[in-house]
Amino acid sequence: MPIVSLDIVPELMHGDRESQYQRIALGITEAIVASTGAPAESVHVLINEVSSERYSVGGTMLSQRFGDTEPTVH
Repeated sequence: MPIVSLDIVPELMHGDRESQYQRIALGITEAIVASTGAPAESVHVLINEVSSERYSVGGTMLSQRFGDTEPTVH
């Protein structure tokens, strides 16, 4: 059974997330089926939402990059 885990920062998405997640899951499922021959019913897609407050690029939290919070220095 193929299991695909996908991390998404929802603050970076625009529009109806639920329908986007459905399309993402379907696209991933179709790609796995096409490349492995596994039945679609055996493909599991886990979509994990990661907050911009818990995601960093280059040492800067995304929430800080977007101006949501002030950086704290300890």
